[in-house]
Amino acid sequence: MTVWTISAALGAGGREVAEELAAGAGVPLYDRHELARLLHELDPEVSGIDDVNALEERVGGRLNAFALSAALMAGAGDAFHELQLRRTLPELGRTVLHEAARSPAVIFAPAAFAALRDHPAAVHVRVTAPFDWRAAAYARDELVDHAAAERAVRHDDHGKRAWVRTLYGLDLSDPTLFTVVADASRLPRERLVEMLSAAG
Repeated sequence: MTVWTISAALGAGGREVAEELAAGAGVPLYDRHELARLLHELDPEVSGIDDVNALEERVGGRLNAFALSAALMAGAGDAFHELQLRRTLPELGRTVLHEAARSPAVIFAPAAFAALRDHPAAVHVRVTAPFDWRAAAYARDELVDHAAAERAVRHDDHGKRAWVRTLYGLDLSDPTLFTVVADASRLPRERLVEMLSAAG
């Protein structure tokens, strides 16, 4: 029983890899929105995670725990809720990811490898490529100019690193945390999918 976790840098084609791998292996694909849906099924009382993209931005963005603590001391109820959410997110992540990993699946989420580090059947994959290559791919796919693509890729890189570091205290750029680290600029997608399928 194989569970693949796919953590991908923006512009490296990680979603396409995850989709093709799941289709080829005949297993479900869990992305962040499917994982959020699964969490709500497991615990309907969980609140504050309806918009996963906004949540990643909040946790990995500029409003850090120090700023939240200052707001909390001033008596801001929203800050208290935010701090509680940040404290519970790592365990919530582990809970929902372990549920998704009870049967073969592809999990496309930046921190899935961290939550499932000890899963005996997990193949943890990092899909990346040089910054300029990813920015060019993003500009082409999203029909934006190169400067806008560079800003988007840089912003996403920062947010994902902060998300993984904040939740699990790990460095997303550490290759030793992954079973496979693939450079999408050097490997055709179909070959990468074939390789990952064989790794499972």
